[in-house]
Amino acid sequence: MLVLSRRLNETVVFPAINAAVRILSIKGCVVRLGIDAPREVAVLRGELQEAATLTTALVPRASQALPVHCLDKNHRQFDKELENIGKGLGLVQLLLEAGNVGDAKELVAQLRENLQLVRQREKNESGPAPEKRPEAAHRGLKALVVEDDRNQRELLAGFLRAAGLSIDTAGDGSDALDYLRSQGRPDVVLLDMALPRCDGATTVRHIREDPAYAGLRIFAVTGSSPEQFDLAEGPTGIDRWFKKPINPFELLHNLTEELCGV
Repeated sequence: MLVLSRRLNETVVFPAINAAVRILSIKGCVVRLGIDAPREVAVLRGELQEAATLTTALVPRASQALPVHCLDKNHRQFDKELENIGKGLGLVQLLLEAGNVGDAKELVAQLRENLQLVRQREKNESGPAPEKRPEAAHRGLKALVVEDDRNQRELLAGFLRAAGLSIDTAGDGSDALDYLRSQGRPDVVLLDMALPRCDGATTVRHIREDPAYAGLRIFAVTGSSPEQFDLAEGPTGIDRWFKKPINPFELLHNLTEELCGV
């Protein structure tokens, strides 16, 4: 390992790959780095490297999936493939946080291909009186996704739409309240708590104070913990908390369980 000492605004250059690292600021034990590298050079924080290299192992290509005749009546292979897709969406989020947009887009395309194949297999599956799938129970449900991060908002909304839910979105609490006043009530609100203008806790209180929204389910989907907010659990506050980063299939299962009783 080469060890170098650099001062503020000094650089380290990697001429073989046309890249350079500049010291932007030093504050306490934290050093901010500016990295200038060609588009084709992947740059990841160290803690994300393992996640990125696991992409291929966790999310196999659709062409590598088992043929239809290998799927048993209990849908175990379906569930395994859906679990892999859920893990893949978590990796997409990590790649986006690392600024690796190219790899994230490629992985999204791969996940979409896998999901379409799984859904086609389920559609083509034949047999007498097939067991009712819990996943089918949520079709037709309407959800409002409230999230200020556009990438996270569109990823979650797109996943839920692909699963059969009707999805609308809002960028913060103010937009969410405007939506409820103008568009009526959905079956559930999926609410981030750290929002601009009108945060999650304020949004919840406004909703709970209005009799028109009595019984509306509100699920917090957030990196924050319940202890940070003075909110009750249940129908007078937050019905359920989901900690980021979420497994979207686990969220979908819980939505079905809570809203449809299956």
